[in-house]
Amino acid sequence: MWYNGQPLTQPNLDRGLQFGDGHFTTLVIRHGQLEFWPRHWQRLTEASQRLAMAMPVRDQVEELLASIRQQQPNCVVKIIITRGFSNRGYAPSPAAPVNWYVTTASLPEWQPNTLLVDQAELQLAMQPRLAGLKTLNRLEQVLLAQERLERHVDDLIVCDNHLHIVEAISSNLFWYDGANWRIPQLKNAGIAGIMQAEICAAVLPNAIPSIAVWDDLVSAEQAFLCNTVLGPRPIGQIGARQLPQQVLPEVVNTWYLNVLSKSS
Repeated sequence: MWYNGQPLTQPNLDRGLQFGDGHFTTLVIRHGQLEFWPRHWQRLTEASQRLAMAMPVRDQVEELLASIRQQQPNCVVKIIITRGFSNRGYAPSPAAPVNWYVTTASLPEWQPNTLLVDQAELQLAMQPRLAGLKTLNRLEQVLLAQERLERHVDDLIVCDNHLHIVEAISSNLFWYDGANWRIPQLKNAGIAGIMQAEICAAVLPNAIPSIAVWDDLVSAEQAFLCNTVLGPRPIGQIGARQLPQQVLPEVVNTWYLNVLSKSS
């Protein structure tokens, strides 16, 4: 095997590189504390179970994270788990141990600026067996990020092949229809986000998972996006329509300010 023209001693490639055979989570260390760590570990565990993969030893992962948070008390951490090394061929070896990787990056400041969003031209493929999981297969999001730059908007709202609203490029979506808070139903595509789950558990427990189309969102009174790194951010304009309320819900804003001010 060769890398950039140079021979390598490792004869096999990681299946995460070959086939996207793996999954990941991205978490925040803030004030030296792991933010929402139990839910991140649950995400990794569920993904491995659904993909019939082994898991790394939790104590070993947490030992490394403890070292990282001492050295970088405010950072973004990405944990990647793959099905390990293999030769050519899709079929995995049941005996192959998993590989796990951890990277860090700087933690951006929370900027709850009002967002301009529009409908993405690209649609997400529907695959119920992978829906909700944060797998390594992210080419759709790469193309969506390119589309966003070309269209000069803050984010894009993405639909599936049936034109049902799923999510933004790398964030989950909430919207208020005048009577209820709603979130997209993620049975066929999309990622079940950690921040979305925390908001639903802490401050919007009655948010309704809904099958919705573009017109449902455009007629919303209020909406926001959220993910673990960027936090909740209000949507001010959807396409050509400005929303009547262009700020975060007060309960969400208050809750997240509390998250920022102390360990979770």
